[in-house]
Amino acid sequence: MTEVSGKNPYRPGVGVRPLYLAGRNAPLRRFDAMLRAAPEQQANMRVTGLRGVGKTVLLETFAEHAQGLEWEPAFMELQSAHNTDTAIVAAIGSLLERACERLSRLARLRSAAGKALRSTSLQVSWEEVSLSVSFGSEREEDLARELFTTIQLALAKGRKGVVLLLDEAQLIHDERDRHGEHPLSLLIAPIVALQRQELPLGLVLCGLPTLAGNLQKARSYSERLFRGEEIDSLAQAQALEAFTRPLEQTVRSAGPALARTVVAEVEGYPYFLQLWGSELWDAADLAGVERFTPKLLDAARPDIYNRLDHDFYEPRLAVLTPAEQDLLLASAHCPYPPLRSADLGGASAKSPGNVNVLLGRLVDAGALYRTRKGEYAYTAPKFRDYLLRRS
Repeated sequence: MTEVSGKNPYRPGVGVRPLYLAGRNAPLRRFDAMLRAAPEQQANMRVTGLRGVGKTVLLETFAEHAQGLEWEPAFMELQSAHNTDTAIVAAIGSLLERACERLSRLARLRSAAGKALRSTSLQVSWEEVSLSVSFGSEREEDLARELFTTIQLALAKGRKGVVLLLDEAQLIHDERDRHGEHPLSLLIAPIVALQRQELPLGLVLCGLPTLAGNLQKARSYSERLFRGEEIDSLAQAQALEAFTRPLEQTVRSAGPALARTVVAEVEGYPYFLQLWGSELWDAADLAGVERFTPKLLDAARPDIYNRLDHDFYEPRLAVLTPAEQDLLLASAHCPYPPLRSADLGGASAKSPGNVNVLLGRLVDAGALYRTRKGEYAYTAPKFRDYLLRRS
């Protein structure tokens, strides 16, 4: 008999994997197919989406699938501090060093267990690769050499290749001045160069929608270099599963009508489903009931929105300057979607020039992104509702 749990089964948080991962089978299949087709085909993927859609969880699941396919995953969350040429080389170098240490430990463990390692080699030396590739700078060649060494070790330890999985990649972008910093180009160039030599190396960049524009500026052919995965909210059936499946082995349940109400209210966004479920669970604890009902949701709703604002939205507003905050608050009274600079000029006392400057800063800060039509949208779902609550 399966044990029934009385513990809260929902997992709202940053990069916290839910008990049941719903609606992501298609991108997982495409990731698996990409690795199977390498190295003859370039194994590069761009994963973009708003905050709260589960990009980090998906990226971590990619890492698990890579291991299952006998590839060595190297996962890292990028920071704003990595957005220089020197910093990105150092960061990727440290990531590769950790991967090599992990591979060496794995080899020792397998050896101790008496399991034979496959004897696999690259069949080429670094000198042969470096002679056939023209690197743009010494930093590019240094990074390429570290990548090559990691691939070589991975193959020697029985892996089929190495795949880099870099989260928050929208933070890395090139400056417009050709004499400035170009960390994104510096990251991509040696990887592409090694891939052209048919070395088993993959790259997955994951981030906000601004990532696509950054890649286009760094490499005009990026749409052909990266397989694009746009992660969005879940369809209704998938969202219902994400909300109800965690309850299956617990002391509580949710009626179909209540589940549909929650899915509609959160518009299928995975983080919100977990948050609503977690708060309903706590409300059921306080009420001493075992079933989620519309009445319970009504009672819990103030606490839900208080936690949502405090944990999800307010930190994104707090890092902005007063002028940037003012413009965002004014944007709540503009037609949406999308946001247009002309509408913002009418809703704000700021001059058109100032509005445009602030819009650029809000894009850089990750609060907004530019659409393909050159208009603007929020990077967090239902953010306009929060701004209206603040106004």
